[in-house]
Amino acid sequence: MTDASTADLAGRRVLLTGASRGVGAAVARRLVAAGADVLGTARDERRLDELTRDLADGPGSFTAVVADLTDEATPHRLAEAVGQRWGALDVLLNNAGVMLAREARFEDEPAGTLEESLLVNCVVPHRLVLALLPALRKGTDPRVVHVSSGAGTTELIGDAGIGSYRVSKWALNGLVLMQAAQLAGEVAVNALDPGWVRTDLGGQEAPGTPEESAAGALALLREPPAVTGRIFKDGAEIAF
Repeated sequence: MTDASTADLAGRRVLLTGASRGVGAAVARRLVAAGADVLGTARDERRLDELTRDLADGPGSFTAVVADLTDEATPHRLAEAVGQRWGALDVLLNNAGVMLAREARFEDEPAGTLEESLLVNCVVPHRLVLALLPALRKGTDPRVVHVSSGAGTTELIGDAGIGSYRVSKWALNGLVLMQAAQLAGEVAVNALDPGWVRTDLGGQEAPGTPEESAAGALALLREPPAVTGRIFKDGAEIAF
């Protein structure tokens, strides 16, 4: 692997999940502006079509793939799309996530909240890494970024509210550490805390913007490929 800390993102081959709105759409815009070649996936075809039109004239490119990530066939289908387009992958950016309940106590959350939160926020990212690992191993300075949350850090896991969301992101942080250790020297694996952001997930009272989160994502992508098994927020490392 070569040091890419100062390199731009021109020509980087990126698979981005949750691309149709919020932080994902902001990241897509930044990537295309930086010259990256992006396959963006989400369930909302209309929003993906709008984003595709918006990004048609960028230095990079954006191609939409409509997919439901909870479908067990989706990771294989995305791997096929990557293989047909590039034959290799440089970046897997697992941005898609859910916050399904905001009750103050976990016992008041609807039945199944933890199970579905773990599926979308932790199991799906793992499935995608498994499916895309052969393409990543063929990539240039390959890396995986899992979008996590400060709510799932050791410091904040015990705070009141959003219990299932916290646990799912805490589990995702563990996934980052495990994958980074086992893929050391092959694929860099890191976590991104996008902050509390004004999106459908974060709500309108959040102080941050998707654009600020996107800037943090691109800062992480510009870290040297030897940086792995860490979590970053706003361009700086924080504690798991």
